[in-house]
Amino acid sequence: MSETEETPDSHDVGKLVRWHEGLLGGTEVYFPVCALFLASGEDRLAHDIFRSYRSVFEELGAGFHDLIIFGQHGMSTTCTALMPALGLPDLQVPSLVLICRGKKSGLYTANLPEGALANLQEGEDCSRIPWQPALETIRQSVVTGSELILDGLQGLNRADFPRDTLVDIIGEVRRLVESV
Repeated sequence: MSETEETPDSHDVGKLVRWHEGLLGGTEVYFPVCALFLASGEDRLAHDIFRSYRSVFEELGAGFHDLIIFGQHGMSTTCTALMPALGLPDLQVPSLVLICRGKKSGLYTANLPEGALANLQEGEDCSRIPWQPALETIRQSVVTGSELILDGLQGLNRADFPRDTLVDIIGEVRRLVESV
């Protein structure tokens, strides 16, 4: 491998730096959630779900720092460091972590299945797939300007925000992985 070839670690550290700087800079448009995907290079389904979120988030005016994926090119040090820093040391990969902002801040996680994206048959119940109702709830919150409430969505697991702010936690992970 040449010195200029990008590795999963260098790719994800670059994204982590950009994410941290985006969070530090704030945003012109308030967005009620940060969606974080943790995956490995083989998790094609997680990548497809990320693309679904990206389409909707772009449509709603979200910034780069509102939607991020780590591990896209292989499991990375950044991906593994984020889990304990967010208070989720036992989180399975691939997973979706929704970090709510505002009065009801908190974390919601959903395990994402591995493999190819399954096509749903017409009329099939999508509520069993937690990322879909969560995405629709986020869309409705932004469109209507209402508070984002993810409590009660089947398949989402709530966790308390571990400490500090998201900016502080990401800054801590950034210092850790940049020193490796």
